[in-house]
Amino acid sequence: MTHVGCLRPNNEDAFRIDLDSGLFLVADGMGGHLSGEVASSMAVELISRDYRRWLERQGKEGESGERLVTACRDALLESIRRANEAIFVLSQGDPRHRGMGTTLVALAAADDGIVQFHVGDSRIYRLRDGQLFQLTEDHSWVAEQLRTGLLTEEEARLSKAKNVITRALGVVWDVELDVATYPRKEGDLYLLCTDGLSDAVPKEIIEDVLRTHIGDLENAAKALIDQALYSGGPDNVTVVLVGIGAKDVPWGRQ
Repeated sequence: MTHVGCLRPNNEDAFRIDLDSGLFLVADGMGGHLSGEVASSMAVELISRDYRRWLERQGKEGESGERLVTACRDALLESIRRANEAIFVLSQGDPRHRGMGTTLVALAAADDGIVQFHVGDSRIYRLRDGQLFQLTEDHSWVAEQLRTGLLTEEEARLSKAKNVITRALGVVWDVELDVATYPRKEGDLYLLCTDGLSDAVPKEIIEDVLRTHIGDLENAAKALIDQALYSGGPDNVTVVLVGIGAKDVPWGRQ
């Protein structure tokens, strides 16, 4: 689900859910004159299309197990890099889109593994056995100051530089991405979200909402967005929830 929030005139977030390829994407665009919308929409569209085409070429009789997870990771990495180049080229070639970019979090289910990519300050969390863990580290100035001990948690929370990100898709030709892989575990719940949720709603409340609605992802997503709006809705807010079920379905619909 996505919502424009209470203060912004337009929604620069974008997301894509592709159950056939097991791919989930959330992007938060930046740039004036609607360019943020262009960057985030390009990212989710180009990455999902490119990755789906690779899966169709690869076929279901190819790799399996750990080798399949590695192949999917590499293919998704190339898809993201190509999308980054396309956004960068448009940004450089069209003055209307100069300086545009977007954050990205990506999750792909592949056989026994989960592949994760991220750049920027959108986040991925995992709820496991009732405990919520943040799986990504923000690529932002405030987060870097916090990690090095130059800011306290309270100073970081109140900082006016919270939205200054240090990495984004489409800003430079060759983007640096963080990637991780995890074993697939039945019962896990993954949350992909923009900072419209994570900045507005404390982690403890996010955890409580997810635990309360563990069997109903649609109402869980609605409740998370309601919490962000209740906190003032200062930004666009987007949430994608991915529940990991039993591995008794065809590959690609996990």
